[in-house]
Amino acid sequence: MDKQNRRKKIIEEICREKGIEKVDISYDWISILKKGNIEKRLIDYNFYLNNQTSVKLTKDKFSTYELLHYYKIPIIEHKVLFNEKIMPNIEFINADYEVLKNDKKQVLKASDLSEGRDIYVCDNGPKKIQIVKDMFEKGIEEVVVCPFMDIAYEYRVLFLYGEVIYIYKKQKPFVIGDGKLNLQELIKKDLKYLMEPVEGLDFDYIPAKNEEVVVGWKHNLSNGAIPLVVDENDFYYEEVKNLALKVGKVMDLNFASIDVMVTKNEEVFVMEVNSSVMISKFCELMPNGYEIGKEIYEKVIDKIFEKGEKNENKK
Repeated sequence: MDKQNRRKKIIEEICREKGIEKVDISYDWISILKKGNIEKRLIDYNFYLNNQTSVKLTKDKFSTYELLHYYKIPIIEHKVLFNEKIMPNIEFINADYEVLKNDKKQVLKASDLSEGRDIYVCDNGPKKIQIVKDMFEKGIEEVVVCPFMDIAYEYRVLFLYGEVIYIYKKQKPFVIGDGKLNLQELIKKDLKYLMEPVEGLDFDYIPAKNEEVVVGWKHNLSNGAIPLVVDENDFYYEEVKNLALKVGKVMDLNFASIDVMVTKNEEVFVMEVNSSVMISKFCELMPNGYEIGKEIYEKVIDKIFEKGEKNENKK
């Protein structure tokens, strides 16, 4: 089942159980939900619980960084390069490639990226500059540059109206050797979603039995990362939760996913914030993921109509 159909099925089940009429239009891209005198619209993964300013902030990774950094919330450093062909009126900032003229490993990504698209890791100065120029040629307006950090785990926090409603963490894609199959064969057998393997990976290498080999560098579920259950006994649970609550308050968010990294050096930083909360791949890969995803969406839809009722009573 693809992610669009999975999302549709979950929302249809919730609406049926709660007596909500659901009408889909625009090739199922738009859903109109009706309950009593209240009518709400969903567009793809947007539930429209956030104000316009907060949505704009989450769609610009550099602006997110600037705001959280201003409020002294630990977030990985971002520098920004602007595409002058698209944004010629930004005279006070040039595409200053000095930040790239080094052999440090850096992460280059579109400021409005989603699902791990348009993100690169490189440690060669001239190559980094060329990557950015290629991204600008594709029409990307802003590229952010971050230091590469060796991440142990990435936590995803789901935030709803001042509360953390769910936390899970993601591990980089890995395979476990059996002493017989090479990496190419193990990846094909166990990681059908892996799209971007670790650079320089020897696909002919045969790992020993029970040897764990990291084969991907991204923590995106759509790129082979592995979701793991987190509970209150997790060492970083409280720190990650409290950090996400601060982010939600500072950014004036009502519904969002907040990504927090824990590095191999046990440092904790905010990575990014998204107001479009995608959980379809989570529902597919996490044990009992469908049921958990349904509970999350149910809380969101309840909140949509709860706010709608309050607005209706004000009239």
